[in-house]
Amino acid sequence: MSILQELVGRKVTVYSMADTERQDVGILQAADEHVLKIKKTETEVLYFNIVRVRLVKPFDPH
Repeated sequence: MSILQELVGRKVTVYSMADTERQDVGILQAADEHVLKIKKTETEVLYFNIVRVRLVKPFDPH
């Protein structure tokens, strides 16, 4: 998980799988071995089961 920890606080695109593939953009707030959390807006926060996450892509180069 150390790779994801380096992205905390940065804008990312999260590609996840449920019935179909989804793409969500937001600020990565937390990541551990079970859950990934991104903030999309001031009032919208998404939590992803890490098993469903296919790709976390930084939005801008670091």
